[in-house]
Amino acid sequence: MWRLGGGVFVGFRLTGPAFLPLDRHVVIAGSTRSGKTRLAKKIVARARLPAVVLDWHGEYGGVSVDPHLLKISIEGLDKKLLCEILGLALNLNEPSVYFLYRAVRNRELRTLRDVVVALDEFLVSTKSEVEMKAAIARRLEYVIDVFEGGRVPADLVFRSRRVVSVDLSSLKLYEERVLVILFVLASLYNYLFSRGIAKGVERLLVIDEAQNVLRRGDVVKHLVFESGKYGLRVVFVTNEMPPPEILVHSTLVVTRPHRVYNLEVRGSALLRDDSVERIWIV
Repeated sequence: MWRLGGGVFVGFRLTGPAFLPLDRHVVIAGSTRSGKTRLAKKIVARARLPAVVLDWHGEYGGVSVDPHLLKISIEGLDKKLLCEILGLALNLNEPSVYFLYRAVRNRELRTLRDVVVALDEFLVSTKSEVEMKAAIARRLEYVIDVFEGGRVPADLVFRSRRVVSVDLSSLKLYEERVLVILFVLASLYNYLFSRGIAKGVERLLVIDEAQNVLRRGDVVKHLVFESGKYGLRVVFVTNEMPPPEILVHSTLVVTRPHRVYNLEVRGSALLRDDSVERIWIV
């Protein structure tokens, strides 16, 4: 009942049952306390697919992993991508990101501690570079503790056939949560890439409070777009309307329209391409 033709049952439309297709990524948007999380839980349960949930508030339950215990290796990440991720999470400007790349591009990196060491050993010659180096190192030290005690390999989570939540609510700093989300997304992409092109949808990634990463540049968009061919569907749960580039590649479910969305619907709706259909979520 919950699945039909690759879609997941989400409620009813005027003409009968409403099924959410999974041939694209999914955006669940709505105002606060409009049922976004509840709908995301239903989609994950009814899809009957392996899933990783990046749980911003600790609301999803089930099999949960403390991010402090998650072992994320940066060894397989492209150095430019690594620096872009750190730049996005730590709010580094473009010159700082490039400076960091210069410091690590010829170094062997396995952990964030290796990044700190490479930065510390990078020789500088001007006062501005000294200040930039110190500022980057200071921001790295704020978040590095999250990744120091990891014992559960991320690949083990990705290989699970169950729904696994990463409880981000245990992290105190906003930057820590964003960094974990970005590293999990990049690591999952690398894992799926190593497995090759998929014939269909194989797993879900739910990003709660996704507005915190969607507004952070092209890195997220690139990883999301490319991951689709490897069988991943990302479910963005957000209270803001995503950028147009994300919407073009997604099916949008609005749980409760917000006036800033500029949508001519008064209740829950399913939007795809140019069609808008009123639905009643169940």
